[in-house]
Amino acid sequence: MTTQRAEGIDALNAAIAGMAAGASRHLSCFVPALDAALWSSPAFIDTLRGFATADSRRAARVLLVETEGLLRDHPALVTLAQRLPSLILLRQTNADFAPPATQGFMVDDRGRLLLFDSGAPLAATFSDGGQHARPLAGRFDEAWERARPMAELRALGI
Repeated sequence: MTTQRAEGIDALNAAIAGMAAGASRHLSCFVPALDAALWSSPAFIDTLRGFATADSRRAARVLLVETEGLLRDHPALVTLAQRLPSLILLRQTNADFAPPATQGFMVDDRGRLLLFDSGAPLAATFSDGGQHARPLAGRFDEAWERARPMAELRALGI
């Protein structure tokens, strides 16, 4: 098992790009609160777009707790989800059920985990061992099934 620290926006974007490059089908992100420096950064949006469009069998699932101001504060993420609605999926957690974790994380289908630090500055721990990723992936899947699809963000196609 390999564990590495990613501190700062550039290191986080590099870690996310590495996960996206190695994932075969799914990239699952649990985000308690969107930080504009990361989740709206051009590097993150490009990575997400590249992951989803490289293979039509891929999907990036983003599970959000707070969605207030999503369209206003993160238009690039919303626009990407509108343009690729079957590949970039956004849902909001169900308030009646516990979220999958107390802090944000990203997990792929190969057992790699990026666990975000709570608070500032932006940092995370990357692990590719699988023993930490599997339980979080299972809790993510349960929360995803109970989550509310964000239909209000769908493009009207007028």
